[in-house]
Amino acid sequence: MKELSQRVSQAPKSQIRELFSLAAGRSDVISLGIGQPDFKTPEPIIKAITKALEDGITMYAPTRGNSELLELIAKKIREQNKIDVGVENVIVSNGGSQAITFAFASLFNQGDELILCSPNFISYFYCGAFFGLKVVESKRNDDFSPNLDDIKSKITNKTKAILINSPNNPTGYAFTRKEIEEVVDMVIENDLYLISDEVYENYLYDGTVHISPGSLNGMQERTITLNAMSKLFSATGIRLGYVAAPAHIIDLMEKYQQYTIAGTNHAAQFGFIEALKMDKGFFKPILKEFNSRRLLCYKRLSEIGFDVVKPKGAFYIMPGISKFGSDSMKFSKKVMQEKAVAIVPGAIFGSYAADRLRMSYATSMNNLETAMDRIEDFVKSL
Repeated sequence: MKELSQRVSQAPKSQIRELFSLAAGRSDVISLGIGQPDFKTPEPIIKAITKALEDGITMYAPTRGNSELLELIAKKIREQNKIDVGVENVIVSNGGSQAITFAFASLFNQGDELILCSPNFISYFYCGAFFGLKVVESKRNDDFSPNLDDIKSKITNKTKAILINSPNNPTGYAFTRKEIEEVVDMVIENDLYLISDEVYENYLYDGTVHISPGSLNGMQERTITLNAMSKLFSATGIRLGYVAAPAHIIDLMEKYQQYTIAGTNHAAQFGFIEALKMDKGFFKPILKEFNSRRLLCYKRLSEIGFDVVKPKGAFYIMPGISKFGSDSMKFSKKVMQEKAVAIVPGAIFGSYAADRLRMSYATSMNNLETAMDRIEDFVKSL
C-alpha cells in the first residue's frame, strides 16, 4: 500500500486524551487534566438551543454564521475588546480549535515560520505542521513572561506571524500592556501578522487587565483574534468559537469552511446569540471561586516543595518538578497509577517544559484539597 499522509501520521496522539484513557473505568480518579470549566452552562443558553431544535432549525447554517450572531459578536468585540469591526470581519468556527485552524489555513504557506512563547498550547505545534508551517519556540522567562529580546532575535525573512495566547494555557501567564506593545512594535516593524488567542480573556486575577492587540494603533489590519464561547459560558461541548480579522482574510476562512465542514452547528448558534445578550454579572461569583482555587493550589504546591509561579489568568498552574528527580511523563503516569490524580505532563507543551506539569484547577475545592493531599503523599514516597 502507498504511504499515507506524513503530516498527519507524524503528529502524536493527544497525551491529554491518553491520560483520560488511563482514568477510564476508575471511580477514584480526580482529574486536574482537562481545560474545562466545571460550572453549569447558563440556562438561557440551553433553552435557546432547545427552542431552535423544536422550531426546526436543523438545516445548514450560513457558512460564516447566523447573521444575528455575527452582529452580536462584532458588537461584543467593538465594546469589550475595543477593536473596530463589522460583520464582514467575523466568522463563526467549530470551537476555538477550529479558529486556530482558520488562522493557520488562511495565513501560511509551505516553509513559513510562526514564533510563539514556549511552553504553549499543544494545538499550535501540531496544527501548524498540517500546513507545512515551522513553529519557532521562544523560551519564556522563569516567571513565564515573554523573553522579548529572544523573540526579536528569532525573526527572519521566513517569519510570517507571531502568536500570543494571553491569558495562557498552560502557564497561566497574562501579558502586560507594555509586553503587548513591544510585540506589536515587532509585528509592525517586520511587516508581520499577529495571531491573538483570547479565549481566557475573562479569567484574570490580582487586578490584571486584558488588552486585545487588535485595538492598538496600526494593528487592526494585522491581527487575527481568536475566541470562543467555551470558557466564559462553560460550553466547551457546544463547540462554537469565532475569529475577527481583516475582511479579505475572513473571505479566505469562509472559502476554507465551505470545503471542509460547510458550517457550524445551526441550532447551537441560537444558544450563542442568547449568551451574548446575557448580563455578564453571572460570572463574578464564578471568577471569585476560581481565584480561591488558584490561591489554594499555589499555596499547597509551594508548601509541598514544587517550583511554582502564581498564575495571573486562565485556570492552570504549571509547577516545576526538577527537585523530585523525575521528568513530567514519568511523574504524570506514576501519580495517576499510584494516587489516582490525573495531571498533564508539561513535555507536551513544547521544548521547554519537560520538568513541569500542567494542572487545571477547574474542579471543586474539595477535589483540589484531596488531590493536593494525594500529591503530597506521592512526593514523599519518591
